[in-house]
Amino acid sequence: MWNGLARCLLAAAVCVAWAGEAGAVMPDAAGFRVDNAVYAGKDREPTVRTTTIFLNGAVYDFMEHPQEAIVLDAERGRFTLLNMTRRVRAELSVEEVRELSRGLRQRVATHESPFARFMANPEFDERFDLATGALTLDSPWVTYRVEMASPDDPAIAESYRQFADLYSQVNTMLSPSQSLPFARMELNAALAERGAIPVAIHLTIRPRRGFPGSRVTLRSEHALVRSVGQPDLDRVAQSREFMNIFKLVSFEEYRREESR
Repeated sequence: MWNGLARCLLAAAVCVAWAGEAGAVMPDAAGFRVDNAVYAGKDREPTVRTTTIFLNGAVYDFMEHPQEAIVLDAERGRFTLLNMTRRVRAELSVEEVRELSRGLRQRVATHESPFARFMANPEFDERFDLATGALTLDSPWVTYRVEMASPDDPAIAESYRQFADLYSQVNTMLSPSQSLPFARMELNAALAERGAIPVAIHLTIRPRRGFPGSRVTLRSEHALVRSVGQPDLDRVAQSREFMNIFKLVSFEEYRREESR
């Protein structure tokens, strides 16, 4: 359960431009990195850790446990998923991801559950606290409270938002029973309006209103590193090598094995 929700929280809404489309933005070739950690409830140790490297028009997201990488090649408009343990890979085009998300929204929008219908078309009351710089997106079902920062290079915030939108949708495809991407995509849009990226996100989910025990709380921390070092370059090079040598399987097979 926690991995699916945590991955949804990490996905830092309708998708914006990316590979080959007008308006696609990437920062300078030096790149940058974001270190991410997700905590469940009041836990002091993270449930999930990932490192996301933006470099030369591509994004490399590395998860520690399980050992997995998700690579977005902006030029080709394609995701590659790498499972380091099983040494297999799967590929998805950006358009496939978008199309599946559109179909998912349409199906869930008529669900009998009011919580599910909200998650298909979320609406939030948005508040910004000038004193603390905190952004809140509030609803009876889901609440985000976000500490944020504005990078000196606006392209960093835009690149982060573009990837976060798509990444949240891929994670829903990997764990379809756990999360929908659309609430997070609303948060991404609110951050993008301010040219900001998250520093910390506090997420509260109330899938059954009136049942306190059903409430889920998560928090994530995101540290921006404005340069890419040699260890990052080594990880990128290794992932490119794995993309060439790992066995290619269908996404359905990849997801089926992932869920075991």
